[in-house]
Amino acid sequence: MHYSRYMLMPFLVGCSIANVMPQAQADERFPNQPIKIVVGAAPGGLVDLATRKVAEIARASLNDVPIIIENKLGAMGTIALQQVLGSKPDGYTLASISTSPVLIAPLTSKNVKYDALKDVRYLVNLVGPSQALLVRADSKYQTLEDLVKDAKACPGEITYATYGASDAGGFGVQVMGKQMGAVFNKIPYQGSAQQVMALLAGEVQFTVTSNYMNEVRNGRMRPLALLDKQRFEPIADVPTFKDLGVDFEFPWITGLAMSPKVPEDRVKTLEAAFLKAAKSEEFKAFMKERDVPLYVLSSAETRKQMEAYFQDFTEIVKEFGEQ
Repeated sequence: MHYSRYMLMPFLVGCSIANVMPQAQADERFPNQPIKIVVGAAPGGLVDLATRKVAEIARASLNDVPIIIENKLGAMGTIALQQVLGSKPDGYTLASISTSPVLIAPLTSKNVKYDALKDVRYLVNLVGPSQALLVRADSKYQTLEDLVKDAKACPGEITYATYGASDAGGFGVQVMGKQMGAVFNKIPYQGSAQQVMALLAGEVQFTVTSNYMNEVRNGRMRPLALLDKQRFEPIADVPTFKDLGVDFEFPWITGLAMSPKVPEDRVKTLEAAFLKAAKSEEFKAFMKERDVPLYVLSSAETRKQMEAYFQDFTEIVKEFGEQ
């Protein structure tokens, strides 16, 4: 039998459609290529470690695509976040965030080009870095009240180390001083390691940092108070600022964010994967080994918490930011 080329066309087109459709479906599957998380902090620190671990666990829920961690330092983490916000909003580029780039820098620096509430989509919060007010183990100060008593008697003579000119812990000390009627002298350092070294060397009388449990365990530093939401299990006898009547709470921000232009279905996919990872026993055990409290929040919960932090810290920065 003779077949014309026209009679063969439906068969050929049908074969073509059958071959193309699975490929089209594969292309639409999200994610189907590597995801990059840009971390505006140094390798080995809390933000970096928490990000790497949650990404490692979440990968199984994200079609097992590679998740690449890129550390991009500078300008309190704002360079890294700005890079992510300016990237293609397809869900393949995320930012690892902390207090500095999404709260302190937007409120204290004129160089920040984004609005941390309008221009950032918060995906998930992971942990709350415990912040303690610490003295050397051999310090005469046994309680926060002892420290405040001396500061009242000698205004400005009691020195403390902060992380840069403006950090949340430093603002906490200023709020505490005002509410308790004491004046302290702030000495800025370039990082938490330098803060600890300054305290141990006797350059300052106290510091506020999250980098403290190793020094507490080895007997070189002693916490007088926590700036946290609640007491911390490894040092449960140490009171919080609120226990002592100070109305201040350190903002627990360590999580992931992205451009608000990312399609909602992709946001939901990523949120579900990272929430599942953050609530896993593996992630809990990893953070417990490093003495870091979990503070896992969904996208909506993180957004609500950020709005509350901005309301509180806007007033704090207005009062103490120029000092």
